[in-house]
Amino acid sequence: MSLALAAALLGHVSFAAAQDGPSSTTSTDGAEKTTELSRIEVTGSNIRRLDVETASPVQVISKQDIENMGARTLLQVLDNLPAARPAQQDSRSLFTGSDGASQANLRGLGAQGTLVLLNGRRLSYYGAPAGFQTQFVNIDAIPAAAIERMEVLTDGASAVYGTDAVAGVINVITKRNYQGAEVSVSTDKSSRIDSYGEHQASITAGFGDLDEDRYNVYASVNMYRRDAIPLSDFYDKRPDQYYVNNPNYLKNLRLGTGSKPGVFNPGTYFAINPRTGARVQEAAPGCNNVLTGEAAGPRCIWQSWMNNEIDAGAETERFTGYVNGHFLVGENTEAFAELTYTDIDLRANGGTPRSFGSTTGNPTSWFSRNTGNAVNQFRYPFLGPNNEYNHASPELRAINGGVVGLQYLLQDVGDNYFGQRNTDKSYRGLFGLRGSIGDWNWETAFATAGTHSVTYQTINVNLDGFRKAFGPFTVDPGTGRVIISDHPAYKFGEISEANAALLREAYPTFDIQSWTRLHTLDGKIEGPLFNLPAGEVRAAFGFNVSRETFYTPGNEDAANGLITQQGGSWFDGKRNTYALFAEAVAPLTDKLELDAALRVDKYPNFSANLAPKIGLKYQVLPQLLLRGTYSEGFRAPSLAESGTGGVFAQLGGFRDELRCAETNAIANLLRQSRRGGDVDLGNSLLNTDCSRTVARMTQPNQDLEPEKAKIATLGFVFEPLDWLSVSADYWFIYRRNEIAAPDFSKEQDIVSMARSPITDSDRAAQAALAAMCADPASGVACPGTLPGYSVGNVASVVGQYKNRGRTLVDGFDIDARTRFSLGEWGSLNVGVAATIARRKEAYLDDESGWYYGNTVGYHSNPRLRATINADWTYRQFTTSFFVNYVGHTKWAWDRVDAEDNNPETCTAGFLAVPEAQCDGVPSWWTANLSLAWRPTDKLNVGFTVKNLFDRQPFYDPNSFLGDSSDYASILGRSYSVTVGYKF
Repeated sequence: MSLALAAALLGHVSFAAAQDGPSSTTSTDGAEKTTELSRIEVTGSNIRRLDVETASPVQVISKQDIENMGARTLLQVLDNLPAARPAQQDSRSLFTGSDGASQANLRGLGAQGTLVLLNGRRLSYYGAPAGFQTQFVNIDAIPAAAIERMEVLTDGASAVYGTDAVAGVINVITKRNYQGAEVSVSTDKSSRIDSYGEHQASITAGFGDLDEDRYNVYASVNMYRRDAIPLSDFYDKRPDQYYVNNPNYLKNLRLGTGSKPGVFNPGTYFAINPRTGARVQEAAPGCNNVLTGEAAGPRCIWQSWMNNEIDAGAETERFTGYVNGHFLVGENTEAFAELTYTDIDLRANGGTPRSFGSTTGNPTSWFSRNTGNAVNQFRYPFLGPNNEYNHASPELRAINGGVVGLQYLLQDVGDNYFGQRNTDKSYRGLFGLRGSIGDWNWETAFATAGTHSVTYQTINVNLDGFRKAFGPFTVDPGTGRVIISDHPAYKFGEISEANAALLREAYPTFDIQSWTRLHTLDGKIEGPLFNLPAGEVRAAFGFNVSRETFYTPGNEDAANGLITQQGGSWFDGKRNTYALFAEAVAPLTDKLELDAALRVDKYPNFSANLAPKIGLKYQVLPQLLLRGTYSEGFRAPSLAESGTGGVFAQLGGFRDELRCAETNAIANLLRQSRRGGDVDLGNSLLNTDCSRTVARMTQPNQDLEPEKAKIATLGFVFEPLDWLSVSADYWFIYRRNEIAAPDFSKEQDIVSMARSPITDSDRAAQAALAAMCADPASGVACPGTLPGYSVGNVASVVGQYKNRGRTLVDGFDIDARTRFSLGEWGSLNVGVAATIARRKEAYLDDESGWYYGNTVGYHSNPRLRATINADWTYRQFTTSFFVNYVGHTKWAWDRVDAEDNNPETCTAGFLAVPEAQCDGVPSWWTANLSLAWRPTDKLNVGFTVKNLFDRQPFYDPNSFLGDSSDYASILGRSYSVTVGYKF
């Protein structure tokens, strides 16, 4: 949370003492004499200074602040900062392209606009870009146990740090000097989700005193584990409205009625009437779980697998090691080194077993690298009339000349085979020297960093392996359907190891590997230039040279189109970049200070970028400081956006208005029927074509230009009383020439599009509707012309990265801190921090202009985010109360979306919301209460209750799980215990 003047002084002065030595010395007669105050370096500047308040607003979050929040990870810290917005969480990152990683997101401008540093220097990007486009730093790879504090610069800093620092900078600062040893363990449990647990253990140890021994070395190890949340612990804990809008969700789980996984299920046979298109089905012989009452006939059902961990939360294990060393060399030189290593392992069961179901609907479609613009497709085949496992009745066999479809549960590979695993191994090694020559300080360092990310997926079909298990295939001349071998290697009707071996080839585990590397050499020199009447002018000059590479070769089988739904990405890029920078701080008067910076960055393929920054600080009164900045920022195209290769994958959530309307017209008539089977079919069809997964190809663009931004802040720090400090800052960011992936919801972004033909399922739905309307017992007054299908679903779309559009955001940051002495009752600190958004507008192109209008106050863009904290220290106890507040918004994303999602329609995402929420997303708050006890200097014990009042998530159809997970945790009230001991 933002700290104003007094709190910042407290944090920075202690840091200065640790960094640059004591501010007093002892004379030969033993008397203490005061020397010049130590100068310190603050995030966003290369110049050391006496005054910790700069022209740029900097928020400081101490280690104690983090503990008071109840945060266990850097992501949780950022979730509690008003200036930060919800970003990708590693546990919810599956199938994003950057699976297993977490992001930072300041001002809602995305991970690509937020620069993350460790001790003032860059880290390598995560191996896999988000959405196969956005390269970012995985904040989970930062050594949490060694953190001393975080500094968050909330204005642009491209003039100091270069690319990515448009929305701001997050600088994680570790301990500089540590002696002794300490251990800490913590565990979190949920009152609502029994399976959830979050556990951490850390060890930190160091030796050597930098002043006396001339060296200090310490190491820190952090181990973290988060337990998975299976569907069995979550399926009945969604908001009530979710089940209203998905009426068949619980029913389709077949709990208590279907056969259980591990129990043999012979499946269901079916056929499609060639004249009417109607589906006719029957349970296979030997079925003990027959469902009757459906219009198509009885079928054999099984329970959905409740071990699925994809949705609610994956299991994560994380190991981070950090070594830091400082050595004095001679009188004026210090050598320093850091080594960071992080090993992350995330696993999620995708639901075992899988089912075999002859395809009557849209085929699975996907692009792949080596098949170019040709769309790959796959359909589950049918059983031929002479197949040894075709035991359908003569009546069913007669419908399609003996050809029948089969729905069958493939249980042979066991309970935990299907799913996803992600591993990431990241490192950074740094070695440098710093010292002084006269009044000038110099520093240089070389760093090498990298990540190796691997996604292992066991989800999709391998065409060669599937052919081995069920082929060779033929095509039925009468129906055109694909037919499996009459005597396949896979033996239906038994569960065996031989079958399991075949399924492991038909559904193999394949890997997608990615590597990033970053090598940097930097240097700077800082000191006094000359004196003005008001004081000393100080300046800094420096350089930076870097070598960046990004390589993901793609899985070879996926590249050849053999893995269904998995084209993958293929990138191979490398570049050298060079930068020169200069900065100066000049006291123009005894009250007015000027801070100016300039940086030139040279990237391949476009002209050198010049990023200036100017800041002014005016001390109006001893209690009142005015400050303001103007800067220009930029973001260079990433190697994923401008290299060679591309994204060959799938696009989820594609909305085809024509098919959506046609399917829902059929569904809504069926749902009016008095016949139960019709209603079930209508419920199953409802909205199914409103959000489809289609094949997509996104092509890189080597002609991309960098994004540019104009950034400004204006504010004050006011301390009218010793116990009160208030700061407020207006911020403004205007980003243009934005690099965007194609928006496939807009026709102008689609280079080409293909549709599938009308399917058996489409014809069966039309036939069921016709049969219902022909039956007076249905009680439905059908129109003269029944709704039907004019086209098939979209199968594929192709687009390209491009520079497009602009974004304008502005608002206010407000912070107030109070400090009270309660005498013998200890001390009380109370703070309020808030971000008030004023505008967020997007300019699409010259034709559309600012099409969507100001989206502040619309879904996902609340006007107000705030935190309130109160910390009471009494003897060995500290009690902390922390409240996080998010303001009310509309359900619509923007004024255009409001035509369909508004209080009058009482919908969001085109789905109904509860009546009490028709006017929009409710404001939301949660509270944490913690108690820390330090009975001795060595022992500390902490207890935290998160979500103290057990507030439950509300329904949000726009979210991944149908709940307000961006606001409220699905965990309900949770409890954590921490124990630490210093040796």
